[in-house]
Amino acid sequence: MILFEVSREQVPPPSRLTTDWFGDEVVPPVLFSLAIDAGELVFTASREATARCHPEARSGLFQPELWNYDAAEFFLADPVSGKYLECNLSPNGAHWACLFDSPRQVLSELDGLAVRSTGSCDQDCWRACAALPVAWLEEHLHFGSSTRINVAFIIDSPSQRFLTYVPLGGGEPDFHRPGLFSGYSLVKLV
Repeated sequence: MILFEVSREQVPPPSRLTTDWFGDEVVPPVLFSLAIDAGELVFTASREATARCHPEARSGLFQPELWNYDAAEFFLADPVSGKYLECNLSPNGAHWACLFDSPRQVLSELDGLAVRSTGSCDQDCWRACAALPVAWLEEHLHFGSSTRINVAFIIDSPSQRFLTYVPLGGGEPDFHRPGLFSGYSLVKLV
C-alpha cells in the first residue's frame, strides 16, 4: 500500500482494483488514493460507472449504513491497542466513521469526528473524497509508520460485489480482519 505525501496542488496517482473478493474481473475498475496533505489523511475514490447511494446520504454529512449501498471504505489499525477505524464514503460524498476495539465490536461511531467529505455522481461516473485530521489519528490510533491499512469497495448495488486491496482470506466477504491489513510506504510526490 502506498500513502503519498503531497501538497495542495498535487494529485497522487491512483491505485486500481480490477477483481472482486472472489477473483472475478471488475469492469470498469475502481480507483483510489491515500495521501497526507496539509495535516489531513485524504482518501479519494472513483469509478467510471453509475452508483447507487444510500437514499438519505448527503455530501459532507455523516450517514450510517452506507455499506448497504455502493461505498468506498478504508480501515486503519492501531499498532498499539489493536483498535481500528473504519471510514465509509458514499459516491455522493456522505461519510460514516466508526472505531472498533476488536473485529466487529463497535467502540463508538464517530459522528463528531471532523471528517471533510465531498462527492459527485453522474450517470456514468462518480468521484468522492474524505479527509480526516492526522492529529486526531495520531492521538486516538497511534497513526504512524506501524499503522496497518486496507481499502475496500462495495459496488453494483443491489447485487453487491465486494473488493479489497489487501487479500483478507477466503470465505464470505468480510473486511473486518485487521490482523491481515497491510503496512504502507510513505512516498513524497515531487
